Amino acid sequence: MLTGTSLADVPVAGRVTQANGTGLPGVTVVVKGTTLGTSTGADGSFSLNVPEGSTLVVSSVGFIKKEVPVSGATSSLTISLVEDRQALSEIVVVGYGTQERGSVTGAISSVNGAELVRQPVADATQAIQGKVSGVTITSNGGAPGGAAGTSVRIRGITSAGNNSPLYVLDGFPLPDGSDSQINAISPNDIETIDVLKDASATAIYGVRAANGVVIITTKRGKAGRTTFNLDAYRGVQVVARKLDLLNAQEYATINNESLLAAGKPIALDKLRDPASLGEGTDWQDLLFRRAKIQNYSVSTTGGSERARYALSGTYFQQDGIILGSNFERFTLRANGDVQIGKILKLGNNISLTHLSDRQVASNGGGNGGNNEYGAVQQLLRIPPTVQAYRPDGYWYQPNSASDNFTEENPLATSQRANQRFTRNRALTTFFAELEPVKGLRFRSNVGADFIFENFNSFAPRGPELTGYTQRYITAGATATSRYAPSYLIENTATFDHLFADKHQVTLLLGQSAQQFSFSNVEAYRSQYLRNDLQVINAGPINTLLNNAGTIDPPRRLASYFGRLNYEFGGKYIFQATVRYDGSSRFQVGEKFGFFPGASAGWRISEEDFLKGNSTISNLKLRVGYGRVGNELNAGRYAYLSSINFGITYPLGPDATINTGGAPTRLRNPDLRWEYNDQANIGIDLGFLDNRFEASIDLYNRNSPNLIAPVPPSLVSGTYESVNRNAASAYNRGIDVGLTSHNFTGADQGLTWTTTFNISAYKTRLEKLGVGVPYNGLGSLSGTIVRYDVNQAFGSFYGYVADGLIQTQEELNTLNAGANKNNPKNDKFYQTNGTGPGDIKFRDLNGDGVITDADRKFIGNPNPNFTFGLTNNLAYKGFDLSFFIQGVQGNDVYNLNRYITESALYSTTNGTTRILNRWTGPGTSNDVPRAINGDPNNNLRVSTHFIEDGSYVRLKNLTFGYTLPKSIMDRISATQLRVYFTAQNLITLTKYTGYDPEVSASGVDLGIYPQARVFMAGLNIGF
Repeated sequence: MLTGTSLADVPVAGRVTQANGTGLPGVTVVVKGTTLGTSTGADGSFSLNVPEGSTLVVSSVGFIKKEVPVSGATSSLTISLVEDRQALSEIVVVGYGTQERGSVTGAISSVNGAELVRQPVADATQAIQGKVSGVTITSNGGAPGGAAGTSVRIRGITSAGNNSPLYVLDGFPLPDGSDSQINAISPNDIETIDVLKDASATAIYGVRAANGVVIITTKRGKAGRTTFNLDAYRGVQVVARKLDLLNAQEYATINNESLLAAGKPIALDKLRDPASLGEGTDWQDLLFRRAKIQNYSVSTTGGSERARYALSGTYFQQDGIILGSNFERFTLRANGDVQIGKILKLGNNISLTHLSDRQVASNGGGNGGNNEYGAVQQLLRIPPTVQAYRPDGYWYQPNSASDNFTEENPLATSQRANQRFTRNRALTTFFAELEPVKGLRFRSNVGADFIFENFNSFAPRGPELTGYTQRYITAGATATSRYAPSYLIENTATFDHLFADKHQVTLLLGQSAQQFSFSNVEAYRSQYLRNDLQVINAGPINTLLNNAGTIDPPRRLASYFGRLNYEFGGKYIFQATVRYDGSSRFQVGEKFGFFPGASAGWRISEEDFLKGNSTISNLKLRVGYGRVGNELNAGRYAYLSSINFGITYPLGPDATINTGGAPTRLRNPDLRWEYNDQANIGIDLGFLDNRFEASIDLYNRNSPNLIAPVPPSLVSGTYESVNRNAASAYNRGIDVGLTSHNFTGADQGLTWTTTFNISAYKTRLEKLGVGVPYNGLGSLSGTIVRYDVNQAFGSFYGYVADGLIQTQEELNTLNAGANKNNPKNDKFYQTNGTGPGDIKFRDLNGDGVITDADRKFIGNPNPNFTFGLTNNLAYKGFDLSFFIQGVQGNDVYNLNRYITESALYSTTNGTTRILNRWTGPGTSNDVPRAINGDPNNNLRVSTHFIEDGSYVRLKNLTFGYTLPKSIMDRISATQLRVYFTAQNLITLTKYTGYDPEVSASGVDLGIYPQARVFMAGLNIGF
């Protein structure tokens, strides 16, 4: 008797998509109640034979599981999955391991690779600007390739020295201390960037983690069909803003007035009739250009459950908006994982980078950042009455007789030297992971990072032309070669087990050893006889040019660490971390330190009284504490005394001058690394099934042993300050991140997600101990930055400008006050050259005379808060995103105005601002009079040059379209998206310089301006 009938298998094929229609790769499609199934390909397509009448269960991490009945054969089944915001607690890389977002108790933020590639930047850290709360990212200049570096400050400033975070690339801690670490990595290769912000999260990296940790994870292969992808874009860049410089007529008017006011004759006959000069040379039009930017990235991934691979290659090229600057980078990256048997897994990463750039010359070199004698500053200085080229096409060189100006033509500054910087880098790691029993893993990781750098420059002799000044009468060359290898070996053991279905325990134990080496050689030649032999060994040896070389002793770190994670019932979470670090930088007895960290979390939303509540869908409290260190600011062997040679001293009865060596610095055997103690309290919130999410963190960071220079005793026989752990500081702040899923339409309906973050911090130097206030950054006008008690790091120090002296009577009154108790009556309030129309500086100590004692702290480069707002929209294949980023409340010392206002006192050019100069009582209370020589020293460091650096910027606007599957099938493509992007489109600011984003120092010394970028791109997959 027949009791049942076997249903026939029928073919089913289709595609799994997101709500916006984009295919989802790697989705599991299984027949319910069986093990029969498959995974979707790169475009989301799948096919398999299933019993008729069965049900398909379609699932993927981060999406709500969906069941689809099968009534018969089909080849066009479309299944749309909706994001599961409750499950979108993505995997977070936490250092030597990963955690689910829901189990994280520290302050960690993440940015995925899709966000990074939206912006056309060489340095991936620039792409996360404004996207991570608590992280202040400032470009040090708009030079191509990010060559000027990107300043990354996690939760503010912790020291007067190095404040850069530790970067960890695929488990390899990169060398410390540089702001240009990441421009050797293609953003196309990055899967995620995780930023560890508080000490409970960063303590696992111990002595290198005081400034936070940035963990970069690159893309790896996935099981499934082989995929090929091409990402390409090409665009044009223009200078985002130009300054209103004086034209020739205006320049001559100011110049003549300045000379006559000083009792000097008009210098040049051609300036006597300003109206006849017209506009003159527009140096900005000549130096700035439309510049191209392009990027091409090809990648392939594939493999099986036992072996996976990923291979990618990227070419990035960017011309600078200043003539003569350019950058190009080639990267090749490969990785693979192989499962050998059931217990052994092997894997590797290898990254090869070749980058080459030419940055605009700045005082003999150049990196595109701030420089007082770079091309930008020369552009501001040179008068519009100077011609750009000679009749033979060579750069015209100004001279005193014809131009009353002798500084360099900025076109020559940026282009004359044939110079090129190259870096070749090979970073490779290999790991072996053994899992003898489920939940117990032993892992060994070894790696090496080899950096080879060369800088070659040849400055040719200029051609002679009768009647024209030749500035370049000799040719010279410079060659520098550097080699910086580092090596890593790490061994870890991890035990991960769930006891009694409630007690999740993860225990990590590990050891790490890393070595850093550095060597370089520098050679110089001059007096070349010809310009075509541009190699260093073709020039004559000149003993007056010092060749140099350095071989630094290796710097070594030895570390032991452990971490315990415990979670009970998905509600109560605890983490404890310890690291014992040793550094070769310090003396025996001071080499090792202990760095602990602990944190706890309570997932209140998992409690019975709240679980399943759709209104409050997520509620977690977090608290953490830890100690982390910073070894970089101590300096290499700074604990030793120093002896300098070349010191002269009279000896003998005839006081003969002898040259020898003498101690110049005392030793400090107690010198240790800086450390800081951090406390963090946070809350994570989700409302309406996590349609609205928030994360708020409050933190307090105390640094009790900062390194500061301490002057020696006057009887010590030395004169150099000694580095001591003498100072202390604090840093307190708040980080807020908000996400709103405004629309979550299915079947390619409208989706709209908004994310917003805002951060604020306050930093203060609390004590200097036995140290004394000391100066930081200075310039042509004097010291600008000073460090002292109760001041923020990097604060500006100078005079207070109190308007202008309007009349002679006002000046007489001020001078009379200066001589109130002076019978000789020979003192002046400011100088004997002060006159009406000069800046009046405030007498802070009340002695009637302006002296150094009347200086004070006058500005703070640290912002009151920073923020970022991102909106992503999608509808039926169309997508739109825009990103707004801003900084508020920071001061900028605009040293460009030192140059442009020098036009009032010298023969340099200026901006049209000085047309509003003081010309009589009441005409101006801001812009001083024009008088050659600046007898009042109006250019001294003062509040006169401080401006509000706040800005709001439309950083990125992207519009794209993904072609429908019907069209892609015709070309056998799995994805085809075209898009248009604009970067730095609009900037709202009161700052009068080229760009308010002027580096972390807050001092604008002639920064390379930011570019506005327009580009079109293509993403295609097969």
